[in-house]
Amino acid sequence: MIKLNDYLSRNNTLVSVNEGFNRGNLFDNLFWPYKYIADVKANSEQEKLLLDIQRYCFAAHEMNLYLDLYPDDVQAIGIYNQYKDEADRLTNEYESRYGRICLGINEDYKWDWVKSPWPWERM
Repeated sequence: MIKLNDYLSRNNTLVSVNEGFNRGNLFDNLFWPYKYIADVKANSEQEKLLLDIQRYCFAAHEMNLYLDLYPDDVQAIGIYNQYKDEADRLTNEYESRYGRICLGINEDYKWDWVKSPWPWERM
């Protein structure tokens, strides 16, 4: 009988960030197809940027979970850092163009997010 840790360490092929996000699992060998695979699409440039942030945050979180089991996997640490850095870069781009994503007091933004239209005001 193969132990799960042995299986993971030998079969840790990753799919693309987009594919992993749509199917909810970045590791090809651990994906068991179920009802459907999502195909999330953006309708605007702002939504596309936000979707890219979500994809890279998801991928970084998946790698973080993997690193909980294999904290010494140098290759996985490098991949995690790439995903996290890309998520941070995209978040900074989004915030410079559209405003804050997360709540918090910041000298540059203060509480400006409350001045933007609420979802029900956009209809």
